[in-house]
Amino acid sequence: MTRSAAQPAPTAASFIALAAASLALLSGCMSGSGAGEPQEPAPAESEPQLPADGLGDTDCVVGQWGLVMADYRLQSEQYLLGLGVPITEFDMLGGQTLTITPDGMLSVATNIRTSGVIVAGDTSVPISVTTDETATGEWGWDATDASGGLLEVAEWQVVDTSTVGQGLEGLEVPPPRFEGENAMLLVNCDAETMLLQGGGPLVALFERL
Repeated sequence: MTRSAAQPAPTAASFIALAAASLALLSGCMSGSGAGEPQEPAPAESEPQLPADGLGDTDCVVGQWGLVMADYRLQSEQYLLGLGVPITEFDMLGGQTLTITPDGMLSVATNIRTSGVIVAGDTSVPISVTTDETATGEWGWDATDASGGLLEVAEWQVVDTSTVGQGLEGLEVPPPRFEGENAMLLVNCDAETMLLQGGGPLVALFERL
């Protein structure tokens, strides 16, 4: 089989551009379904109906939760490698605390440093991005069974945020976030652990604190 024209070899710049774009995709990995590209509205009969007399069976979600960093780091690394991002020495350090109260309030405190090395041929570019953020919102609950359901997040407000990076200007590697118009997160939890997934491919595992 012959080629009509020679294909240019990938350059370090093209790999770095791919890495920046792919890492930025992590911003939607835990966002609610309202974030990102517009979605077709669901028929009214399929929309979850929150209980009129309260938040429903919320025993398994109410409390303070800590993101299991080792699990989230592994998922993030596998996701990036699956996209073909040539990253090595990938790591995520720090933590995220999610607090869900019985009166319908939600708060998130995040301090996570993401680092790695983009390798393209003989070129190595270290990256390091730290996200320090606090945010609040309101939540509602639609139970689908004894342990799982849908967590609806509304009135999301970032109280304080700071992102500091080096290596690739403008690179964003955010932790799980919960914003989005009419955001809905799939939930499964028990007395000690909780899984949350929004519109992206990653599932955030939390442990009760």
